[in-house]
Amino acid sequence: MLSRLQSREVHVYVSNGSVSHFTLREMHQLYRTWQLWLLVIVGFFIMATGHPVTLPQFDSFELRLAFWVVGLGFYLAASEFHSFLIYSVWQPIFKRPIPLLLLSAPLVLYSTYLAGAVLTLISGTERPPFGIMTWQMNVRNIIVAHIFETVALLWLLPAQRARTCSEADARKVMLGGRRFNLCDIQRIKAAEHYLEVHGSAGVETVRERMLTFLEQVEPGDGIQTHRSHWVAATSARDMKGGHLQLSDGEKVPVARGRQNDVRDWLRGQNEPA
Repeated sequence: MLSRLQSREVHVYVSNGSVSHFTLREMHQLYRTWQLWLLVIVGFFIMATGHPVTLPQFDSFELRLAFWVVGLGFYLAASEFHSFLIYSVWQPIFKRPIPLLLLSAPLVLYSTYLAGAVLTLISGTERPPFGIMTWQMNVRNIIVAHIFETVALLWLLPAQRARTCSEADARKVMLGGRRFNLCDIQRIKAAEHYLEVHGSAGVETVRERMLTFLEQVEPGDGIQTHRSHWVAATSARDMKGGHLQLSDGEKVPVARGRQNDVRDWLRGQNEPA
């Protein structure tokens, strides 16, 4: 059950107009990278050393820095559950990616409100614990968090995927006289004498047979759902009717004679290792 939840994908609209996607497992892994923490440390130092007017109730560097650290702690602790819950409500209703700002704004607000309340109680400030945040501060906090999240989705997450691909699976397949990283391939579609190779960087067409590709992969790498379609294990999500639902929202047909095999394969993929 936990493995299945961690494999659930969240699709978001980023501010530059692109669509980004991530699983809860990828989010958790990103939190453990030194690149993200370097970004956080630099950002916190800038915010903590800023003019006290940004946090008027905390007039010292230590309290301002503590505010961001405690707020980040609440943010990280709740982010996976929050993302899963909000997207699970959004997607069935709107059936499209959720704007990143709409997804993260509530998380930022209650994380910073809790951080402010905790530090107000500790520092002995006379103002009410939950009455210290102004609308200007809320807008500022949402914008700051949104900048961090955008950088993480557009640059840090793709870099993490590239590292994971090179470290976990250096295998290559030869198609049309060219070498492809197997872990970059999301699915294959046969079209007459050509193969459409769908990868993270887009679609490439090579003159090759499906059989030549299948001879180079193993059952754990993916599954052939139809004589013209092969899907990578990392892209397959669920089977509905006669189609296999993919992580990017696409659907691949499943031949009637292969449906039981595909269900059994999916069940094996979702079981914990």
